[in-house]
Amino acid sequence: MTRRRSDRRTGTLRKLLAAGAALGLGVAAVSALAFTTAPAVYLPAMAAVLLAEAAAAAVLLRRRAADYDIRSLKRVLAPRLSVEGRWPLEERNRAMAQVQAASDRAHNGFRNGPSQVLERISRDTSQSASVRSFAAEELRKLGDPRKPSTGGGTRTTERFDVVVVSNFNLPGGTTTSNANEIRLLVENGKRVGLFHHPLYSANSARPLNRKIADLVDGEAVKLIEPEAQVSCDLLIMRFPPFATRLREDLPTIESPEKILVINQAPMTYYDAIAGRKRIWDVATVHENLSSWIGEHRWAAAGPLVRQALIDHHTDDLTGVELSEDFWYPTLDLGNLKRRPSDPPRTPLRLGRHSRDHVSKWPELASDLRACYPEGPDFEIRVLGGAGSPRKVLGRLPSNWTVHQFDSIPVGDFLPELDFYVYYPSSTLLEAFGRAPVEAMASGVPTILPPVFASVFGDGAVYATPDEVAGVATALAGDPQQFAIQQKRGMEAAHERFGFEAHLGRLRSAGVDL
Repeated sequence: MTRRRSDRRTGTLRKLLAAGAALGLGVAAVSALAFTTAPAVYLPAMAAVLLAEAAAAAVLLRRRAADYDIRSLKRVLAPRLSVEGRWPLEERNRAMAQVQAASDRAHNGFRNGPSQVLERISRDTSQSASVRSFAAEELRKLGDPRKPSTGGGTRTTERFDVVVVSNFNLPGGTTTSNANEIRLLVENGKRVGLFHHPLYSANSARPLNRKIADLVDGEAVKLIEPEAQVSCDLLIMRFPPFATRLREDLPTIESPEKILVINQAPMTYYDAIAGRKRIWDVATVHENLSSWIGEHRWAAAGPLVRQALIDHHTDDLTGVELSEDFWYPTLDLGNLKRRPSDPPRTPLRLGRHSRDHVSKWPELASDLRACYPEGPDFEIRVLGGAGSPRKVLGRLPSNWTVHQFDSIPVGDFLPELDFYVYYPSSTLLEAFGRAPVEAMASGVPTILPPVFASVFGDGAVYATPDEVAGVATALAGDPQQFAIQQKRGMEAAHERFGFEAHLGRLRSAGVDL
């Protein structure tokens, strides 16, 4: 009896849906008449269709009103419901994502907190059975938290020349700096230990970047296991946000020299209009690292980030030893192709490569048009995508050629340019500009905002956005000055940021090279 009643209810709903579909078709047909016949024809037809459909619906509702059941309506109209009945798929998927995030963190060194989340969800009867089962299984994989992970007995200390601690799963400049530094050390006969420290807040389970993974051979470059005991001549920690929350399975690292490289300012913006967007907290990072590895010094990746620390975070720097010397990122500049020394001809090719992020482009349409001018005298070439400037401008000018990120090797892209023009958001505080260095080392005269003068010196030319076109045109018209600027750029890049310069920094930090 119950099954027949359910079938009748479902059948009624299907008839209602059919009536609705017929109504739609009728209205569509009469609407078509409105475009092809006079009002005297289509208006009566429209009225007849509406009356017929209303009458049919009324009959169905009267005859089957008792069969109307909201659960039947959900079965017919809401296939989004999961097979578990009352848990909508989007609600279930959110819970699954929460379990996955907690599991990822717990399996990557952040057990306290995430394991309690898994425990709570596994026992929460308001969750679906599949969610509770998933949480229980992930909790089981973690094992008994009371069981020592490294076993008993005396641990032996493994020796390295240099240990690097960083988040090695990042896709950008931090990973490139780490990879270059590791390769430079290995090429000079040094043994390097790597301890991967992911971010708690995001992508904790993302695998090592291939640039790092490909360098690990287990001998010259070896991953340090959690809770291991190691010693070295120099400990380098790079990317301060990793220390916002430390792993609970940290190794013991003994070293006479310990440096935290500040390659990212604590805030993305220091501007009343753009807002003060915090990335990491100075006091928290210093306290966490001090409790782990003891006394250490901070070295900024360039003058801009060091000045930001002094200007905006003085109160938080209490107890921090901030070095006056910079720990510039090292770049492999020797293998870059060189732009020919021939002076450019019209149209001038202005270009840039960087991530396609709103912070990497001028925020004003007027500045964008000035930095990358439209017209027959200029060609604009972009490597890295141009979604952000498209949103600002509404469209990309016809003289732009855009290549997506990593679609062309940087070494092949740069020599084709006449000028490298890099203007990020005026509110962005960038610790260091890797891309301009690569351009200068490739012999491409580089035009930058004046704020970068303390970083690159006479290796670049500095101009406001509305001066870019004039500066490029003047240099292109003076072959001697164009060649001088090429030479200045290459010299500045190698003297400040090349491998030889970085070997000097490593020696000064106690590495025998």
